[in-house]
Amino acid sequence: MGPTMLARTWRGVTKAEDADAYLTYLHQTGLTHYRRTPGNLAAYCLRKVADGRAEFLLVTLWESMDAVKRFAGDSPERAIFFPEDDRYLIDRDLHVTHYEVPFAEGQAFVSPRVRFDDFRVAGPAGDLRLVDTGGGGKTLPVLFVHGLAGNASHWQAQLEHLAARGRRGIALELRGHGGSTPPEPEDYTLESLAGDVSAVVRGLGLRRFVLVGHSVGAGVALAAAGESPRQVAGLFLVDPMTDTLQLPEAQREAFLASLDAPDVAQAVRQDWAQMAGPRADVRERLLADLDATPLRAVVGAQRSMVRFDLKAALARYPGPKFSLVAPDNDAPRSLHRLAEGVPHQVVEGAGHWIHLDHPDAVNAALDAFLTRSAPA
Repeated sequence: MGPTMLARTWRGVTKAEDADAYLTYLHQTGLTHYRRTPGNLAAYCLRKVADGRAEFLLVTLWESMDAVKRFAGDSPERAIFFPEDDRYLIDRDLHVTHYEVPFAEGQAFVSPRVRFDDFRVAGPAGDLRLVDTGGGGKTLPVLFVHGLAGNASHWQAQLEHLAARGRRGIALELRGHGGSTPPEPEDYTLESLAGDVSAVVRGLGLRRFVLVGHSVGAGVALAAAGESPRQVAGLFLVDPMTDTLQLPEAQREAFLASLDAPDVAQAVRQDWAQMAGPRADVRERLLADLDATPLRAVVGAQRSMVRFDLKAALARYPGPKFSLVAPDNDAPRSLHRLAEGVPHQVVEGAGHWIHLDHPDAVNAALDAFLTRSAPA
């Protein structure tokens, strides 16, 4: 874990008269969930709302004392440290005290930097982990879908960018990726992965939102948008998958056969390194994420990708779309060539993971798309 990771975050509404006791319970639950991990800081934001209820945000951190001090500074009104010894382990029976911190409208966390939590919703095949910056006011939230062997942290720059502008950002982790549960039995079709997106939408009670998807995650986002087109205000695609159905059948069958080869893991790793682009740090990160992802999740989704009808999926979602592509993805099989009304932009010098290679370019293009398609 990095020095700024959250152990767990809760947000919700409870009775005002029960708020202190309830937050203490949640806090102890969060710390003892990581029983052998230092629990050095906890803070909550609490404000009363109508009908005797209180809205709360509880943050539990599990970093070293030095990391916590870098986060909170020396300002005692922002956070309380307990205990003073950062080697002490929080125990289930230890009494815990919370200090109130300022609640900033439009920002869910007690720092301007987005920190990953351990918030989960029930998916169709197991729990799904997600990152939710909260806030957002009257603007539509943005829901991010990573690509194969990705996770929510791939969207860190975009989540921070949106949070700084008061717009809510949510990044889920698809089944078998990141902290989300692998399905049993195995099911990694793009349609099933789209069911994960729908589960997050239901779990968070999102009425209308913008979908962002990368690579195969763009196909997943497109499939999800086609299932609920009225809910999706726009579809922003980052170097999306291409139309494999345009390939000769023999070529598709050869690719499917290669997924059963003994050296498939090595072949996939070589593909990732080749697609990663010029930045060595990005390449190393992507290969580490690939190693952390079950091979069956990658291979299973690739099998489904070969059979996925991208053109039909485009037809099922009539709303605003935009495709941001790397130079290698501006070809006849590219998504933006398959239908009218899909504007695109090429990011020169980018690899397949444009949002990691050139986050500022992605943020600028996303801002422009949101201004046109989802201002509120």
